[in-house]
Amino acid sequence: MNSCGLVVEMIYAIIRAMWKKILLGVCLVVCISGGVLFFFLHETRPLTGLVRDAMTHAPIANAQIMVADRATTTDAAGAYRVEIPRGKFDLTLQADGYDPGRAQVLGDDLFARAFSLDLELEPNRVIVRVQDAESKTPLANTQVMISDRPVPTNAAGLIELRNVKLGTPFAAQLPGYQPATAAFDGQNPVELGLLPLSVSVRVIDQYTNQPLANVTVQADTQTVASDAQGRVTLWRVKPGAQIRAAKPGYDSATATFTQGELQLTLRPNVLAGSVTDAATNQPISGTLVYLGSTIVTTNAKGEYRLENVPAKATLIFKAPGYRKTELTISQVARRDLKLAAFAAQGVHLPFGATPEHFREVISLIDKTELNALVISVKAEKGRVAWDTQVPLAKEIGAPALHGVDLKHVIAQCRALNIYCIARLPVFQDNLLANARPAQAVRYANGALFTETNGQQWLNPFVQENWNYNIALAKEVAALGFDEVQFDYVRFPGRTNGLVWGAEYTEDARIAAIAGFLARAQKELRSTGVFISADVFGLTTATDDDQHTGQRLRDLGPYVDYVCPMVYPDTWVDAADLLLRGLQIRNCTEATKCPYEVIFNSYKRAAEKTPTKIRLWLQAYSGRGDFGVAQYRLQKKAATEAGSVGWMFWSGGGTYDPRMFDASKP
Repeated sequence: MNSCGLVVEMIYAIIRAMWKKILLGVCLVVCISGGVLFFFLHETRPLTGLVRDAMTHAPIANAQIMVADRATTTDAAGAYRVEIPRGKFDLTLQADGYDPGRAQVLGDDLFARAFSLDLELEPNRVIVRVQDAESKTPLANTQVMISDRPVPTNAAGLIELRNVKLGTPFAAQLPGYQPATAAFDGQNPVELGLLPLSVSVRVIDQYTNQPLANVTVQADTQTVASDAQGRVTLWRVKPGAQIRAAKPGYDSATATFTQGELQLTLRPNVLAGSVTDAATNQPISGTLVYLGSTIVTTNAKGEYRLENVPAKATLIFKAPGYRKTELTISQVARRDLKLAAFAAQGVHLPFGATPEHFREVISLIDKTELNALVISVKAEKGRVAWDTQVPLAKEIGAPALHGVDLKHVIAQCRALNIYCIARLPVFQDNLLANARPAQAVRYANGALFTETNGQQWLNPFVQENWNYNIALAKEVAALGFDEVQFDYVRFPGRTNGLVWGAEYTEDARIAAIAGFLARAQKELRSTGVFISADVFGLTTATDDDQHTGQRLRDLGPYVDYVCPMVYPDTWVDAADLLLRGLQIRNCTEATKCPYEVIFNSYKRAAEKTPTKIRLWLQAYSGRGDFGVAQYRLQKKAATEAGSVGWMFWSGGGTYDPRMFDASKP
């Protein structure tokens, strides 16, 4: 090795030795510096403080604090302690029921001086929204239970809350809706959708159990019509709400809603039906149907309709030519009725008849074809046979109770199924004429008009006379008679020198008599009694009023029966009318042809009025040789002509039993 190489080698050795020392020193410096730096960087100082509610300043326990990757929790007093290194850090703060909080911490400041950091949290603000789950309409005044505290929603369906804890339960309840619940899990707003309560209502007919369509069903402000199945659905119905169903022709029904389906039963309050003849099945038009104070009339088809009928009711059917029929209906909406034809076949019992006389006549009726009794309850002189309460009748002393008791008469007639007719003379009335001369028929000098037989008359133009007799008729009807028969419902006839206080023309006379009967019909209608009027037999043969005010076509509309008194004996002074009026040939003396007089009288009367006609027949000898054979001929003629029954007149009320058949009609 040359010297040059040794030198290089020596230098290299020296450098290598020095390098090792330098490297060792550097390593030592680095290690010492790193240790110092590590200690510096990890050195901490405690940060303490209190966490309070920003609104109440109350301490907040269990608040979570995060800073410099370190976490801590406040104690019950809201105090915390956390070690903070040097540096600048973000501190986050959370507590249940509060909005999150943030703060900045400078760790270096803690090394310069110790200090505490108090923090505040704002209570969270939570909105609760309550609305209709279907319509999304806000629900005001909804009670929301928040834990155990009730809070109502405002007009917008909202509640604003503070400091709401996680898991807080909400329960909303509003009448007409299903309850809704929710728990707070941080959502904001808290949505509570309430499903409307619905109730299904079914409406049926009480009598048929069939569904009813087009029924108006109401609950609170809702009004809905039922469908073809009688069903309707109502929404938002509050428990306890009254649900009402109504339909024309039915009683309304109301029920209280609790829950589930509801059934309402409507009772029909309309009764309909038809009235027909039991023998012919033909409709009976003009039948009066009574339900209490309600009266309806059957139409041309015999149909009737009554409204507001109670569940149980008594109906009365009244048609001329038929017996009045009473029946009870219950739980029905239709009642058809067949009426059996009835023709009264009666005899007359005079005013003041004794009980013995009454028993004799009743026995005769009971044993023969007779089925009716006509009893005079008022005398032509003006006395009445019952204890009337009509003030004027009491004032003039009209009651005369010496004869048979009318209540007994009616009771006996009912027991034996005898049709009972009360005969009531109207304008022939001596008692009232003398007590009230201004109401009587008078001469110009004021003297009362008096017939040769002593009878005196009331003026048919005077309304007070109408009122008086109608008041009496009402009492008679109330006693229980089947029929009120007005007799002497006329003017006296052709007489000169009388003062009437009104225009005395045929039209005026007819209007007065028809007016009285029309008033009587109207005022007696509610009693259900039949009304008849006795008329001159001559009215069947003439078209004028014969100065009586009686013309069949004008009087017929106001009575159930027109009763012409067609006694052959009364035609003696009107022989010319036998041919000219009754169209009877080869008969100039009526008592010699009683069959033809009766038969043709009915036929001519039927041409003048559609009203039912029941003839009065003669049961006294009169001016001719009249006896049982003639009586029976009259009866035969009336029946064959079509008279709706017949009545025999005997002023004394005596009758030969041979006049009548033994069998009942």
